[in-house]
Amino acid sequence: MSKSILARLLFVASLGAWALIVFYMLAMARFNIPNVVDDFCFGWVSKQYGVFAGAYYYYMGWSGRYFGNVLMHASPLYFSPDFEYLQFHTYLLIAFGFVTCLYVMKRISTKGWGDYRLWTGAFLFQAAALYSVPGLYQWFFWFSGIYYYISFQIVLLIILVYFINPPSLVRNGVLMCLVFCLVGSSEVSMLMFSGVFWGYQIWVWRFKGPIKSDLYGLFAVWLVGFLLVMLSPGNQVRAVTNVNFADGTHILWANLKDLLRQFFTSPFIAAFLAWVWWGFPLPASEVRMKPINLIVLTILFIGSLIVSFIPLSFALGEAHIPTRILGLFLMFLLVFAAFLLMQIKLYVPAGQSTFVGILAIACIGLGIYQSENLRIMRHDISSGRAEAFATENKIRFNQIRQSKADSVVVAPLKTKSELFFTEELSNDPKHLWCKCVASYYGKKSVNRK
Repeated sequence: MSKSILARLLFVASLGAWALIVFYMLAMARFNIPNVVDDFCFGWVSKQYGVFAGAYYYYMGWSGRYFGNVLMHASPLYFSPDFEYLQFHTYLLIAFGFVTCLYVMKRISTKGWGDYRLWTGAFLFQAAALYSVPGLYQWFFWFSGIYYYISFQIVLLIILVYFINPPSLVRNGVLMCLVFCLVGSSEVSMLMFSGVFWGYQIWVWRFKGPIKSDLYGLFAVWLVGFLLVMLSPGNQVRAVTNVNFADGTHILWANLKDLLRQFFTSPFIAAFLAWVWWGFPLPASEVRMKPINLIVLTILFIGSLIVSFIPLSFALGEAHIPTRILGLFLMFLLVFAAFLLMQIKLYVPAGQSTFVGILAIACIGLGIYQSENLRIMRHDISSGRAEAFATENKIRFNQIRQSKADSVVVAPLKTKSELFFTEELSNDPKHLWCKCVASYYGKKSVNRK
């Protein structure tokens, strides 16, 4: 089989796999409902104080993610109590992630917009995320988790703009804006980016020099954002757990091993990396980094990965790092592995063997068969559970909204969804979640029977 025919088959397989899971994600989005853990709390605060004032109150009392706080307070619940609007953020995030990915692929390759090989990479990378990432619902269906996925896209854009675009006032302004938003989006993305990017810049300055003039402004913006996050009064309120060294170390390594297990057992990740090695067209002008540079970057990346796990392991007081955060680490690991492969290709002739292309197609098929995300969505939709879950929740919250009583007691949920965030209201009206729901609907108290 010729490489051209195999490349077209891989394009069809990648498009089909991406379209399949996006179809189910769009179908599931029709049943989006707010979760009682965060969405009603953010919706209530922004509804009462406004998006920016609400973000400020959260900055002072809960989290230093100043940009993430703004995103979460711009919840659909701020604009309307109608749950129908919640589905649109799922649509927008799917589109935003794909467009960003396609744009990055285009800027680092030699292929035009109409070349199927360019689209193969975009479809395959998005499929690797959608099929492989644990806790997918916490990115796309749970509004309060959107800042994790958005922070990843911002990192991709920063790297692209910094290393691809020629220096200019516009480019520097865009970079400063992106860095400021990134630092205030997610602590994980902030730490990963800071460790690798600034660590490498320091290494370059120490051994190569001189410092590029555009880095002064970029560093100043990063430092302001970093201090805003680290010195936030909200962090002092939230990070009250002190896990002892032995337990924290155990949590760190257990979650790190879980991350590596997910990375090396995901068929879609294997398929994407096989495509990078076999079919990704590198530009002729690609600069080959020296081996010492690659070693330094690898050390910085691994070090940043471990450092990012430290606050999660020692401050959360949870045995397992939330799946949405592990998913974010998984994406950073995938991008870095792809970067290393592209650099290795400049030293070693890329594998032109048909076996690599066939392996990528086989991994796509295996990934579809094994994907837990696809299985859950397919089962929730085909069984009618997702629709029943959404209907029951809408009836419950309409009961609260339309009740003329100041105190409302609702029946427990009978239906549970495998996909959605299904924490239940407490029977204690003083519980935070109950208080947020009550405040959002203007009631004195809300609780479950």
